[in-house]
Amino acid sequence: MMKKEAYMKNKINSDTLPEHFYLDILENLFLCVFVNDESGRTTYTNPAMIRHYGVMPHYLINTYPEWGFWEGIVFPPAYKQLMKEKRTVFYNQLNLITNNCNTTINTPVMKNDSSNRVEFMVQIIQEDFLKKDLSINSDSRKELSNLQTDLIGKNHFFCALIKDLEKIADSDMPILLLGESGTGKTYIAEYIHNYSYRQDKPFRSINCGAIPSNLLESELFGYTSGSFTGANTKGKKGLFELAEGGTLFLDEIGDLPIDLQVKILHVLEDGKFMPIGSTVPIHSNVRIITATNKDLKKCIAIKTFREDLYWRINAFCTVIPPLRKRQEDIIPLAQYYLDKQNRKYQTKKVFYPQTLVILAMYHWPGNIRELKNAIERIYILTGGNIIFENHIPKEVYHFNIKDKKYYYTYNEIIKQAEKVIIMAAYTLHGTINGVAQALNISQGRAYRMIKQYGN
Repeated sequence: MMKKEAYMKNKINSDTLPEHFYLDILENLFLCVFVNDESGRTTYTNPAMIRHYGVMPHYLINTYPEWGFWEGIVFPPAYKQLMKEKRTVFYNQLNLITNNCNTTINTPVMKNDSSNRVEFMVQIIQEDFLKKDLSINSDSRKELSNLQTDLIGKNHFFCALIKDLEKIADSDMPILLLGESGTGKTYIAEYIHNYSYRQDKPFRSINCGAIPSNLLESELFGYTSGSFTGANTKGKKGLFELAEGGTLFLDEIGDLPIDLQVKILHVLEDGKFMPIGSTVPIHSNVRIITATNKDLKKCIAIKTFREDLYWRINAFCTVIPPLRKRQEDIIPLAQYYLDKQNRKYQTKKVFYPQTLVILAMYHWPGNIRELKNAIERIYILTGGNIIFENHIPKEVYHFNIKDKKYYYTYNEIIKQAEKVIIMAAYTLHGTINGVAQALNISQGRAYRMIKQYGN
């Protein structure tokens, strides 16, 4: 009986507490709280969200978790499953600004009738302060080199491709990587090497299109003393010998001269090669990985690439997708390259959310190489700690203006500015009259603008 009386007493006290008491609790809560209506529109968020989005709470009021400040920042949006299942759902969400994995608890509040409809939903975001590794190889069985963290991806096709390469990494099967320039074929080749039993042996690589043909043979096979005029008197070891027991990556093999294609084929078939000027063959135990951005079948048709070599290096062939087909990977990669610059120069620069949106919308014809160069350029040109839209290279920024006119028209920019000013004044003063006085406009105009931008 005494327990019941104590409960009723506490209930009466809670009923008599002023409304601002509950609001003060929400406003000072460390956990991030979002309230969304049944369409997903944000109707309330507390100041704790600044840690996640880098903007004031009023920026997110009346936005939807589909684009704008949301897209590419926290993924996936948690409200859709809740609306479908109408139950509390738990999400592990990835914050692409901080690289933290957060636990989101999304709870439905049902309408007080028989409709079984959601009136609104409450999301609570709990940060996991143990920073997660975004790279696809976070659960690898081996310790990989720093280069391999460039293999960041959430794209389903890309992740499936890497998993297939992991399965065959321990074999000696030759691998042919196809794809546009700048898609990260060198990183993938080194990843395969580090995932194989050859990981403790050398990894060597050469771009077959970047070295003159008269020098390429000596680079690959080496030479003996006095082999030709200007040769090193002590001779030189070639990459096949330097990579003994490990992996040799032949990039842009489609540019390899025909005469050297024959010698490469002999090494693959016989397991031995002859340095220039030597009469004694050297046995070779190397794993061959090749790559090209050319169509080798067309090269075979015009007699610039040997068909027998093609089938020898094509035991396993895969196509590395261009970055424009891995759009969900653009922001994690941009954040990764920014983090590298921050670590290098001991700074703490961050992207403004809308900057990430623009980066994600660009088609990146130069693929990962272009993105990496752009982020390094943005970092150098940004004086403060926040990277705003105006720091983005013109070719990227202008592409978005051209293709996203609905967002960047003059009228839209004016409306965005009006909304920021009106809602900031309303948040500060709390009344129509306060807004009117602060902005020196009529109460009628203040009322109309608050109604326009607050609903």
